[in-house]
Amino acid sequence: MGDEIKRGARAAVATAIGSARKAAVPASASVKGWWGGVLQWFGFVNRRRKDDRFPVFPSLLTLAEGLAILASGVLFLLFFVDPLVLERMQVASEQSMPFFRFVTWFGESAWLLYATGIILIGATLLTANRFRGKGRFLWHRLVLNAYYLFTTVAFSGLIANLFKNLIGRARPKFTEVGHVWQSMPFHDSYRFASFPSGHATTAGALAIGLALLFPRARVFFILAGIWIAISRPALGVHFPSDVLAGFCFGAAFSWYYARAFARKRLLFDYGDSGGLKLRGAPGFSRWWKARP
Repeated sequence: MGDEIKRGARAAVATAIGSARKAAVPASASVKGWWGGVLQWFGFVNRRRKDDRFPVFPSLLTLAEGLAILASGVLFLLFFVDPLVLERMQVASEQSMPFFRFVTWFGESAWLLYATGIILIGATLLTANRFRGKGRFLWHRLVLNAYYLFTTVAFSGLIANLFKNLIGRARPKFTEVGHVWQSMPFHDSYRFASFPSGHATTAGALAIGLALLFPRARVFFILAGIWIAISRPALGVHFPSDVLAGFCFGAAFSWYYARAFARKRLLFDYGDSGGLKLRGAPGFSRWWKARP
């Protein structure tokens, strides 16, 4: 009986040691698994066959025409609209406009970057190899949606902030009445970071991005983006010309970034005339019902 007890005790100790060793592995193993998932996903992206039927960016003439139209709109607002609202904007209080304070929060890029970043990290931990059929398709769609939104908002925001520092336009509350344009280039401060509007850039990029991903709700997303942009001059923190420039830049960035995805046949496809369409739509619903 004593020998049996000793053998049982030794077996229990050995089992406990083995469990402890296994418990010590997951930290490094999970990191390797996550990194492996990241490499696997980027390998999948790089192996995609390109669709070279249409260019990603427009011709130089089309680009020049678009920039000329945007510049005309910005100059019109600068000379004829910004002066009219400057005096009111200088005395406007963010505390007195709760609706616009609520709306403008959605122009903050942080909430979207955190949300999509968490999705990307979680999805790479659960690699596509773990799924079959519908699950595998949805995994790829979820990762691509999150990756597209994360990068289009992040990259457009970084470029907008670069222009803010290069231009250094003073915000309305720090501009003298009668002087709608006062600037201090390369001045990294809140006071001289008005043009273009970062919130409006995020609003434009997000509005077009979501409209492309969910085309049936595109009117809602575009209107929501416009209201986010409008909230900036309503709160007195930007001129209308700042908002127009930022919104148009964010929208254009999101559109042409989606075209770059379409060239790799990721998430989007080129239409017969060179436009954009969501990959897998409109037959996705029929496909979903038919899949095992």
